[in-house]
Amino acid sequence: MLGRPTRYLEGFPLGMWQANCYLLGDVEEGTCVVVDPGQDATAAVEARLAARGARCEAILLTHGHLDHVWSVPDLARRLDVPVLLHPADRWLWDDPAAAFGNLPPGALRAQFGLDWDPPTERLEDLRDGQTLRLAGCALEVRHTPGHTPGSSVFLLNDTGRDAPLLLSGDLIFAGSVGRTDFPRGSSDEQMASIARSVLPLPDPTVVASGHGPQTTVGEERRSNPFLRDLVGGRPPVA
Repeated sequence: MLGRPTRYLEGFPLGMWQANCYLLGDVEEGTCVVVDPGQDATAAVEARLAARGARCEAILLTHGHLDHVWSVPDLARRLDVPVLLHPADRWLWDDPAAAFGNLPPGALRAQFGLDWDPPTERLEDLRDGQTLRLAGCALEVRHTPGHTPGSSVFLLNDTGRDAPLLLSGDLIFAGSVGRTDFPRGSSDEQMASIARSVLPLPDPTVVASGHGPQTTVGEERRSNPFLRDLVGGRPPVA
């Protein structure tokens, strides 16, 4: 639960990769957004929406890897909502198998039993610096390439408490950072994205990442071994 009494963030891991899917919404508005609905998300999301009596306004994607987009086609059609993704990850939207390298045609069905049928007519572009006004929230989009070319995070400053909220996807985790050894990943871009979009945030900022538990910017500044060169002994941000 976020600081504002009517606003909530609900996260739950899904599928074989245990990727976190999130519902961010406002009880008074009766609306929410779904972030990164991965494998087996459809039934789980619909059950949570029904329990809250909430209407989904959009599906937001931090990036195009399969563990974060698996259920998007089915869910977008069932909920009748747009899907927002940075255009630099359109190649993964068109073919999620491309993230695994040079797999033969039909590999998703052969290896995972998935017939990928993306609702491209619902796809909308995310832009760096834009503000999404959805579900009673003003979410700032920050393009953070590295894990994938189109990786993006969503920052909510108005949480009703002192601490902002960062939906970080696979940019940064508790004690770690996203992998960059997949096709089109870049370690240099990843670290530059963290330096630009994470480290300037106040220490109490809550980080809800694509895998694992929540953390804070301050905790990662102090203890994340991958950030030592970036932090360089600088004092915490107030």
